[in-house]
Amino acid sequence: MTTISKHDTENGTLNKPPMFTPDDYDTWKVWMECFIRNQDFKFEKLVLEGPFIPTVAAARAGGAPVPKDPSLYSDEDYKKMENSLQQKYEGSDDVKENKKDMLKQKFENFCQENNEKMASQDLRYFQLVDELTAAGVKMENKDVIRLFLRSLPHAWNIFILPYEE
Repeated sequence: MTTISKHDTENGTLNKPPMFTPDDYDTWKVWMECFIRNQDFKFEKLVLEGPFIPTVAAARAGGAPVPKDPSLYSDEDYKKMENSLQQKYEGSDDVKENKKDMLKQKFENFCQENNEKMASQDLRYFQLVDELTAAGVKMENKDVIRLFLRSLPHAWNIFILPYEE
C-alpha cells in the first residue's frame, strides 16, 4: 500500500487535483490551472462554464431570478465569476501587498531549523520560492541561489566558498 505525502496532497499529482487551501489561494490557483490543462483540453472549457449559473429577472414570474440562457452568457459574466473568487480568496490590493511583504521577509530570514534534514529544508525553501513567484514577486536566480547557500549549516562552508567567488 502506498502512502500519500503531504506534498502530493497539497500540490496534487497527475491523477489527483491539489487540495484547496483558502489561505494560499494564489498557489492553489496556479496548481489547479495546470492540473486542469493537463487532464483534457475540453475539461478547461467545462470548468470555465462551471456550475455557477448567471440569472436574469423573469418577466412573468414577478421578477424572480431564473437561469440565464447559456447562449446569452457574456465575457462580463465570466469575469464577474472570476473576480468574485479572486476577491474572496486573494483579498484586496492592500492584502496582496502585505502578503508579498511577509513572504519577502520570510525569504530573507530563511534558515535551516534545528535537526532538520536537507531534503526537508530544500522542500521548504522551494515552496517559499514558489509562493513568492505566485504572489508576483520577481527574483533573480542568483539571489535565490545565494540565499539558499547562505541558509546551509556552517559545516557546508568549505563547499560553498568556491561558488561565492
